[in-house]
Amino acid sequence: MISTDKIIKNGRFKEEPSTAELIERGFAPQNGKIDILFIFPPTTSEGREAYHHRPMIPLGIASLAGYLREKGCGVGVLDCPGLRIHTEEIYEIINKKNPAIIAFSTTTYTLDRCAEIAKKVRKNFPNKLTLIGGSHANVAAMETANTYDYFDIISYGLDGEYIIYDLVKKYSSKNFDRNSFLNDEELIRSIKGIIFKANNKIVKNAPSESIKDLDELPFPARDLFPTERYKPVENQYKRLPATTMIVIRGCPYVCTFCDQARTGARRRSPKKVIEEMKYCVEKLGVKEITFWDDTLSYHKKWMREFLDLLIKENLDLSWSCYAAVNTVDKEILQKMGKAGCWNIFYGFETAVDELAKNILTTRKNTNLERMKQVAQWSREAGIEIRGSFMIGMPGETPELAKQTIQNAIDLDPDYAQFSVVCPFPGTQLAKEIKQGKWGKFISEDLEEYNTMKVTWLPFGYNSPEELENMERYAYRQFYLRPSYIFKRILKTRSLSDLIRYIKGAIALVKGNYLISFGKKKETIKY
Repeated sequence: MISTDKIIKNGRFKEEPSTAELIERGFAPQNGKIDILFIFPPTTSEGREAYHHRPMIPLGIASLAGYLREKGCGVGVLDCPGLRIHTEEIYEIINKKNPAIIAFSTTTYTLDRCAEIAKKVRKNFPNKLTLIGGSHANVAAMETANTYDYFDIISYGLDGEYIIYDLVKKYSSKNFDRNSFLNDEELIRSIKGIIFKANNKIVKNAPSESIKDLDELPFPARDLFPTERYKPVENQYKRLPATTMIVIRGCPYVCTFCDQARTGARRRSPKKVIEEMKYCVEKLGVKEITFWDDTLSYHKKWMREFLDLLIKENLDLSWSCYAAVNTVDKEILQKMGKAGCWNIFYGFETAVDELAKNILTTRKNTNLERMKQVAQWSREAGIEIRGSFMIGMPGETPELAKQTIQNAIDLDPDYAQFSVVCPFPGTQLAKEIKQGKWGKFISEDLEEYNTMKVTWLPFGYNSPEELENMERYAYRQFYLRPSYIFKRILKTRSLSDLIRYIKGAIALVKGNYLISFGKKKETIKY
């Protein structure tokens, strides 16, 4: 294990708990037992560099842990990227803590890592029940069941709290004996929202009921996580300590590239959200919150009520969020700025009508002029803008890509993020590509489905290298403009701001511009 480190905070040296202490913090036994251990795996085989992929707390696991703990279950959490631990340490922890259920939370790019760990768990701990859930399992549950043999149970659906609690209760009725549980097909069939195997056949149970009132859920169990190790990307915060929050489950939009499309949207009440914000400030010392909802502002009435309450509370708190152009207006943006919002991440994607229609983003974004108007209102409210733009969209050619890049320049956000479209398994876009509609897949390696690699080739491009170079071209065109550099200099108000801007630029270059750092690429000029 890593020994205790010294870090500098607020100009003073402060002892950071050792990795061993942080691991121990993640366990809350009930009657001396751990019913379930939630694991977010390392994102690389070595695990150490995975820290860079975990800037903040995994709220999905945190919410599940908080709910089960409130229900009297013994829980444990292992956020391996946050803890900076590798796979071999996971097995040591399982052996020591002896959880009854090993539950993996997975994205597409961590799925193979989860399968690798589950395989070894099956070999070394044959009486441990293995479970997998998370974003990938939700949209590609049957694919996961057909591909991997090392997960006993697959959880699907947006609300895992009801599913996992029901599973734990019924597993406990079998004294947490894996063979006895798996052989009781009638019992397993009574658990909604899961997939399992019976008699060598895959069985998909009926979906679990949605949680109608999200206010009934306890706050995420942030206290179980290594909060000292989390920090946002440098251009995405102003103050530390920082944390994240989620208000909405599901999404009202139907974008073909998104695993949340067509899921609908439910919201917590403004009052409950304010209560959690106050808890984070008063109990955890948080100075900044990032709302991770895809579109915090999609319901304008809710947003106005929330902002009025937040202004009234007058918390010493900065915050940022994600929003769609069609969901805000001048009044709301002015209130957001007054309430402490300093940054909005807009999913502009593109203002090329032809491309927007192909990915069904027209409901959340209108034309370029409306985007410019919203950007101007945001600036007038004192809010910085981060803009997301897509390269390699369905129907795109290099000429159309350059229109998207010019749109980004015309909008002139404080930061622009350009990323090659990634057709995640289970999404509408992935299904359309499989049907031969827009192009062809060029990678079957799930670890590359992380928005940092080219995984498919639109018909309008001749090679993956051409697409990668278009992304590099976008970053050069946007960030190397003299007008942009001069604007950043003028906005610098302190040494800390300057350091933050420089580190943010470095993060963009390392994380996006150099997609395959160290790999020689063909040079294409535009």
